[in-house]
Amino acid sequence: MADWLPERLPEDIDAERSFLATCCAPGAGFAASEAVFALAEEDFVHPAHRAVFRALRTLIEAQVEVNSLTLKDALDQDGSLNKVGGYPGLVELLAGEDVERPQILADLIRRKAKLRRLVHLGAQLVRQAAEEDEPPEVLVDQTAQSLFHLAQGDAKAKGLLSIQSVAEDAMERLHERLEGRLSPGVRVGFSRFDELTQGFQPGNLIVLAARPGIGKTALALNWILRAAQERDGRTGHCGAFFSLEMSHEEVFMRLLSAQSQTNMKDLQSGRATGRLDHVMRSRDELVQMPLFICDQASITVPQIQNMVVKQGSQSNRRVEFVIIDYLQLLSSPENSRGAKQNEAVRIGEISRGLKLMAKDFGIPVVVLSQLNREVEHRQGGRPQLSDLRDSGAIEQDADMVAFIHRKMVPSADGDTDLSSAELIVAKHRNGPTAIIPLHFQGEFAMYREMVRETSSYA
Repeated sequence: MADWLPERLPEDIDAERSFLATCCAPGAGFAASEAVFALAEEDFVHPAHRAVFRALRTLIEAQVEVNSLTLKDALDQDGSLNKVGGYPGLVELLAGEDVERPQILADLIRRKAKLRRLVHLGAQLVRQAAEEDEPPEVLVDQTAQSLFHLAQGDAKAKGLLSIQSVAEDAMERLHERLEGRLSPGVRVGFSRFDELTQGFQPGNLIVLAARPGIGKTALALNWILRAAQERDGRTGHCGAFFSLEMSHEEVFMRLLSAQSQTNMKDLQSGRATGRLDHVMRSRDELVQMPLFICDQASITVPQIQNMVVKQGSQSNRRVEFVIIDYLQLLSSPENSRGAKQNEAVRIGEISRGLKLMAKDFGIPVVVLSQLNREVEHRQGGRPQLSDLRDSGAIEQDADMVAFIHRKMVPSADGDTDLSSAELIVAKHRNGPTAIIPLHFQGEFAMYREMVRETSSYA
């Protein structure tokens, strides 16, 4: 790796020394603690500075007074005292010039560290590209992900915010909504559901669960289709649909069937010739919508993040919400903890990753999920939160959990009619729960709201 690096990396050893001397000085107090927690051990270049910083942070976290003797003890217990030249070396380091505001030095150290990471990232890309072991597309995705995490580093370390600054931001968004300049959320075209949720909110993780064959993919595609349509003078929301089970062509044909109100089987068999003009008009409408589809199997959450970031950088439309079909088919990165654990731990790690993605990107993320078989043995078969398959972490991470329940109603000819359905909002962190009656039109892979009133869900 050294062959690919410049002779001198961005660093400021004097600033590191002065920072440690300032934060270890008597009476440094709160300002020193705040500055220390703004940095990480790897932000320091000199090994002795890293060791002293680690000991300093340990003492602050344990609420132990910081002085040369307590630092010596912490370094001794850590086995790092020899890295600073013993106690004489520690005293010499702490004799460096201190400053009035350590946060200024912390900002300088962090900026140098960020520049070093960029240099290493660029050097790694140059080396990997020269070796030609990986396809260029893989290298681009890996680099985009690394750059995203580097950019997010400062955003994640916000610290405490005053109520005044929080109120200012919140009231600004409220005024934008009242004046019609900001959409309250991603609305999906179901009036009662949109009224209940005020649209899918940025940063929220929404779980839509059902047993196989009930129609959760159909409902999810209805949501993304209606959210992408222009309504009331508003531009449609840009959505990305990740299908781990169906091909992109199958997804498109379902969207086309719903948009054109043409029987899915007729489209698949080529018998829809009598409606060809209508189908073509619907196709023209679809291709104008801000929709993106990915049918890559064995995809991971970091790969989904990469694609969302890349889409935003390649066009003037950022992805405003994501739907993933479905949770249990998502893969774990090879070196992740979840890849080495049981399925419940693995799914829990993925669920947490999706919640963090929603929060970091500031968009709603909808993920479909299967239910366990217990629901089949329950009287009436209505799902509940404990039926979520594989992990209780799904319920914990989700801001909203909704179930689809298809009721078996005897029809006039003696068969069972499964067109009557319920959308059960069983968990809603920011609002009420409810049961919303739906009607399923299987021939169009489409759901519609029933005329009846929404009932509450306890």
